[in-house]
Amino acid sequence: MANLLLIRDLCEKNRITFRELCRRVGRTESTLQTAMRRGTTNTTTLEMIAKELNVSPAIFFDGTSEIDAQSKDKEIKLLRELLAEKERIISLLMEERKRGK
Repeated sequence: MANLLLIRDLCEKNRITFRELCRRVGRTESTLQTAMRRGTTNTTTLEMIAKELNVSPAIFFDGTSEIDAQSKDKEIKLLRELLAEKERIISLLMEERKRGK
C-alpha cells in the first residue's frame, strides 16, 4: 500500500494545484482522490504523478519521505536558533548578576 497522501504536500512544494496535477496525468480529481484514500493506483499513474512532482515513485513507499526529512531539518534549525537565543539570555543574566553583587 502506497502513501499517496503525500501527493498534496508534493503539489504544494512544487507550486502546482491538485487539479493541475490531475490534468497533467490525465486523471480526474475524483479518481486521484479515491486512489489517495485507498493508497493504491496502477504503476503507470504512479510514475506519471512522480514525474510531474519531480520525485522518485519510491517516495510513496518509503517509511519516511523527503517532506518528512525537510520538516525535521527545519525543526532542528529552529530548535538550534532557540537554544542559541536561550544561551545568549542566560549569559546576559549571568553578567547582570555578577555586576549586581
